Amino acid sequence: MEAERWQKIKGLFDAALKFAPAQREKFLNNACGNDEGLRREVEKLLASFADDSFMEQPAAKEVASVIIKAETKNLEAGECFGHYEIIKQIGAGGMGEVYLAQDKKLDRKVAVKILNEQFSRHESNLKRFLQEAKAASSLNHPNILVIHEIGEADDAHYIISEYVEGKTLREHLKESLMKPSEVLDVSIQIANALCAAHAAHIVHRDIKPENIMVRSDGYAKILDFGLAKLIEQKVIGLEEATVRQNETAKGVILGTVNYMSPEQAKGERVDHRTDIFSFGILFYEMIAGRTPFAGNTMSETFANLINAEPQPLARYTANAPDELQRIVSKMLKKSKDERYQTAKDLLIDLKSLKKRLDFEAELERASSPDKQREAKTQTFKADAGETELTITGQTNSVAVLPFANMSNDAENDYFCDGLAEELLNALAKIGDLNVAARTSAFSFKGKNTNVSEIGTILNVNTILEGSVRKSDNRLRITVQLVKASNGYHLWSERYDREMKDIFDVQDEITLAVVDALKVKLLGGEKAAVLKRYTDSPQAYEFYLKGIYYRWKLAPEEFGKSLQYFQKAVDADPNFALAYFGLNSYYGYGTAWGLLPMPPEEGWAKA
Repeated sequence: MEAERWQKIKGLFDAALKFAPAQREKFLNNACGNDEGLRREVEKLLASFADDSFMEQPAAKEVASVIIKAETKNLEAGECFGHYEIIKQIGAGGMGEVYLAQDKKLDRKVAVKILNEQFSRHESNLKRFLQEAKAASSLNHPNILVIHEIGEADDAHYIISEYVEGKTLREHLKESLMKPSEVLDVSIQIANALCAAHAAHIVHRDIKPENIMVRSDGYAKILDFGLAKLIEQKVIGLEEATVRQNETAKGVILGTVNYMSPEQAKGERVDHRTDIFSFGILFYEMIAGRTPFAGNTMSETFANLINAEPQPLARYTANAPDELQRIVSKMLKKSKDERYQTAKDLLIDLKSLKKRLDFEAELERASSPDKQREAKTQTFKADAGETELTITGQTNSVAVLPFANMSNDAENDYFCDGLAEELLNALAKIGDLNVAARTSAFSFKGKNTNVSEIGTILNVNTILEGSVRKSDNRLRITVQLVKASNGYHLWSERYDREMKDIFDVQDEITLAVVDALKVKLLGGEKAAVLKRYTDSPQAYEFYLKGIYYRWKLAPEEFGKSLQYFQKAVDADPNFALAYFGLNSYYGYGTAWGLLPMPPEEGWAKA
C-alpha cells in the first residue's frame, strides 16, 4: 500500500476512535464518501481494535504489551528489546503486533505486544492503558495471567507477562463438548480468579472462551485484563454522575457482543456483576455448545441480550441437573440485583454442585455388583465421642500433597515434590491403604484449599502434608498427618538431618504414617515399602530433579529431565529407577510431542 494512502487510513482510524461505536458509522459516511475500499480498511482496523484490548491476543496463547512507533518495521527473530530477544511474531491486530520472546536475564519465555503510535498518541488511551496495566499487574492469583514487568524505555511503554502453553477454551469447545465434571472444574477456577480480581476492585468486562487458557494439565488461567476497570468501592452498583473522567466513558460499548451483559449492551455503567453475567454465557456455552443470546445480526444479538430469556439447558443436553440450570439461570438474570451478587457466592454453589456430582458418581460405582461384594462397613466414633459415622468401603486412605518449599532457593521445589512423590509411591505398596494418585494430589499445589475440601474431592480421610527447608546438605523436614474431616493432627514430626540421611528419614516418615493410621503391614509389604533402590544420595538427588522436570510440559524444561536421569545413572549404574526415568523421558516425550527426534526413534530409545 502506498505511504500516502496508508497515512490517510491511519488518520481516519485515529479520528474514528474519538467517537462512540454508535456514532462511527455517520463519521465514516462523511469521511470516506464513495471510496468503499478506504472505508473497508478503516473498518477492518476498528474491528481489530474492538476485539483487541491492550493485552488481548489469547488465541496466540500469550499476552503482554510494548508501545513503539507504528512506522518502525516489524521486529525480526533475534532482535532485542532490552533484555528480551524476539523469537517470532505470533499475532497482529489493529492495535499492534504480538511477539514471543526470550527473557535473557531469567532464561524464560515471555510474550510482547507492540502497540502502534496512533493508539498511544491519545492521552486518554495511554492513561487507561497504564492504569489498567498496573491494576492487572497487582493481581496475584494462580488462575490469572502473571504480569512480570511494566516500564518505559526509548519512548516506549511496555508490559511483559508470562508465557502460557495450552489451548484456549474456544479451541477446546471447537474440538468437542465438555463433560460436566470438566465444565465445573474449569468454572471453579474461573470463579476463584474473579473472586481475587473483584476483591481488588477490578472488573474484567470481557470474559469469553478466547480469554481463558487451559493448560494440558487442566489448569485454567484468565487472560487479558485489557478491558479491566478500576472501580471505587463506594460507587459499586450505583449510577452516580461522578464517575472519574479517566475511566472508560459511560456509553462506550466495549467487549465482545455475544458475551456482553445487558448493561454493556445498553451502554450503562458496569460493575463486578457484569463479569458474572458474561461468565454465565460462557458457562452455558460449555454445557450446551452454543451461546444463549446469539442472533443472525449484531442488532439481533443486542436485542436478545436485553430482552430474551435463554433456552433451558435440557433442550441441548440430556440429564442436566436441576441445580446446574438454577446456577446458570441466576448468573444470566437481566437485572444485576437478581444475579449472584458476588463471585464468592457463585463459587460456593459451583463447589457444592461438584461435590454432589462426585459423590453420586462414586455412589454409582460403589453400588455395582462387583463393588457390593467387596464393600466393607465399619463404624467410626467422631473425636467428640458423641456421633457415629458409618463409612462404606475402604476406610484407610491418604493423599500425599506436594511439600512446601521453605528454602530461599526456589529451585529446591524439585526436592519438595520428589520427596512427596517418593513417600506416595512407598505408601501405595500397602494393600490395606488407598493412596490418591499423584496427578490428583499434586493438582492442589499452590492452591489455598483446606484439608476437608481436599479430602472430599479426593475421597480420602487423611492428608499427609509437609515442608522442607534445604540449605546445602542440611535438611529440615516437617511432616504432619491430618484428619480430613476436622483438620485435627493425627501425627506430626520435625526432622533435622543431612542429605546423606535422606533414606532413613523417608523410612521413618513412612513407618510413622503407617503406625498413625493403624495399618498392618502384611507379608513382604514392609520390605517393599522400605526398599532402597540406591545408596547414593547424589544419584538420588539427580533422580528427584529428573522427576521434577519430567512433569514439565515446556520442551526446554522437559528436556532437562534427560540430563538428570543420565547423571543419576552415571552416579549409580545399578540404580534401576534412574533407567526407568530415561524410559519415561523418551516414552512420555514421544507421546506428548516434546522430543527433538522422530517418534519412531523416540519409541525405540524408550
